[in-house]
Amino acid sequence: MSKHDSTPHLPRRKRSGRLSLAMMGASAFGLTACGQPPQEEQITDIEFDQPRSFQSVEDCVAENVYTRSACEDAYEASLKEVPRYSTLEECEAENGEGACTAPTDEQSQAATGSTGGSWFMPAMMGYMVGSMMSNTNRGRSFERVYQEPVYRNRQNQGNWNTASSQATQRVTQRNDAMRSSVVQNRKAASQRSGFGSRSSARGGWGS
Repeated sequence: MSKHDSTPHLPRRKRSGRLSLAMMGASAFGLTACGQPPQEEQITDIEFDQPRSFQSVEDCVAENVYTRSACEDAYEASLKEVPRYSTLEECEAENGEGACTAPTDEQSQAATGSTGGSWFMPAMMGYMVGSMMSNTNRGRSFERVYQEPVYRNRQNQGNWNTASSQATQRVTQRNDAMRSSVVQNRKAASQRSGFGSRSSARGGWGS
């Protein structure tokens, strides 16, 4: 993917809120009215824009799509997703000879919260950034940035376009899995709601 993709993106602005994906299918806020049981707030649909690839935080900022804070946060979060290995040999066996390196202190701090320890990772080439919009059954919408590291491995041999394409495939698979989870949780919630309605009706007939 070219890092100068012209695909339209969400406007550059501060995020209005955050909603954890762990909220899927789980109760987040209770709302009681007219004697009805609390309604569970759930994500009902989720949308992703086309992610962009950047070779550095400064490249991300220069695109003027995301704020500097969003670019920095996404970079640090992407470092946490890079595969980590206890030895150089293990890393190169998985990713290819010459593809791995020890993290810098900055990278180690972002990935593990500490500059100590000894581990190795595939050489970072950049990262991808995109926006995700989640809508709930209460009519609320939440926007957040998602990210994916772009790193060297045996298949891309350090080629930026190939590495970026691989990252795009990983993002697509992950996003598809998220959409599937939303659909499944929405169906489960609908079934629970239906059972509750029928149970309530039977209680009325018996009174």
